[in-house]
Amino acid sequence: MASITTDGMSSTLGQYSGITASDIEQLLEADSAGKTKAQTQITTLTSQKTAWSDVKTRLTNFLTKVQALESDDTFKTKNATSSNSQIASITGTTAAAEGTYDLKVDQLASATKIVGAQNTEGTKTALGITGTVTLNSAQTNDDGSNKTFDLTIESTDTLTNVVDKVNKQTTNSHIKASIVDNRLVLTNTDMGAKSISVSGTAADALGLGSSATTTTGKSALFELDGLQIERNSNSVSDAIDGVTFTLGQVSDTHVTLSLQNNTSKAVSAVNDLVSQYNSMMSLISDDLDVGDPSSSDNVTGKLVGDGELMRLQSSLRSLITTPTVSGTTLNPASVGISSVDRDGTLGLDQDKLESALAADPDAVKNFFYNATKSVTGTVTSATGYAAGLDSLANKYLTDTSTNKGVIASKTAGFDASIKDLNSQIDDFNTMLTAKKAYYVDMFTRLDQAIMESQSQLSYFTSASSTSSS
Repeated sequence: MASITTDGMSSTLGQYSGITASDIEQLLEADSAGKTKAQTQITTLTSQKTAWSDVKTRLTNFLTKVQALESDDTFKTKNATSSNSQIASITGTTAAAEGTYDLKVDQLASATKIVGAQNTEGTKTALGITGTVTLNSAQTNDDGSNKTFDLTIESTDTLTNVVDKVNKQTTNSHIKASIVDNRLVLTNTDMGAKSISVSGTAADALGLGSSATTTTGKSALFELDGLQIERNSNSVSDAIDGVTFTLGQVSDTHVTLSLQNNTSKAVSAVNDLVSQYNSMMSLISDDLDVGDPSSSDNVTGKLVGDGELMRLQSSLRSLITTPTVSGTTLNPASVGISSVDRDGTLGLDQDKLESALAADPDAVKNFFYNATKSVTGTVTSATGYAAGLDSLANKYLTDTSTNKGVIASKTAGFDASIKDLNSQIDDFNTMLTAKKAYYVDMFTRLDQAIMESQSQLSYFTSASSTSSS
């Protein structure tokens, strides 16, 4: 019996016909040309898919840098200074204008407070008091009358329980309770001369009746650039648009407060944009590199000849150095952005950018991004250098269920092609398995036939010799 090898072919195959397992493998190799071609295509498509994934990563990083230039915070961050921050300090939002202010604190705002009599039972011992407590708030109803809040006190309640009951009403009553030295303390959460009081059958027993001490709150009084101002808070944000003054202590000393635009954040953001652009364009150039076509061992980029990538490269080069930008008289060169070599590498003249920011920071901000918003804050239209780059990047990066950008569509195409080729390879494998079985069977039978023929020939030759003798 013929021995069987691990590949399913007899080791004695070809003993009579001369056609061995090696010959069958060569026949199958010729039949495998289509499978090999499909495998090569999969390798190429996978490489291209990976290359586009790398482009997506660089383009996503670039978009992040672009969007930083669409933020007010990038251009309107303020440096705040105070000649004495213990007396008063200043902060500013993006809406705040640059400015210097003279301020003097005459009186700090305080809150009305009721301090109850000391309780000797401790904070967690049942008080054995029953009845009601009515909080008379400084908040008013629509008719102008003061709001009241009734609490039920039970014999098992402790001081801590009473505090919890008061504080459950704080959002509406604006009265907050605490315990200090075994005393109930009620504080109006709004500063100023607000009137609060306590009544009810359990008020006296809790030390909040006639034995309690009430301290009426005060408004903050301060002078701002010689103007007398009164507010019910020590944090004043409605005196100057976008500016908040924080009052720290009463003093006869005048404090100088100032807000100045901080251009370092804008300069850093533009530098980041330029750097990320150069990184991204370097990758794209490598992917599209045709190498040296005259060389016998020429190596090309992974996406050489890819029309979509070539369009992205061309569009970016056009937008990044565009001579005009919609909605502004400035252009990239005006803020220091320009090509520095024949390859289109970007550079930033930082001095030029800082000069433009110093001359007109709003103009520079609007050059990069200027949006129109609805009453709900939704952007309805946008113009500017960053807006154009944002739109282009999103054309390639968008990937939602209803909107597939260029890269998502390319990736889906790669996946579909690879899936189809793998299906073809499965078909080739099925075909090759069947062919192998066919070849083995055919040549095994040929060996068998030749063996039988030789056996018969030997028989007849032997018989013939016997007869002649």
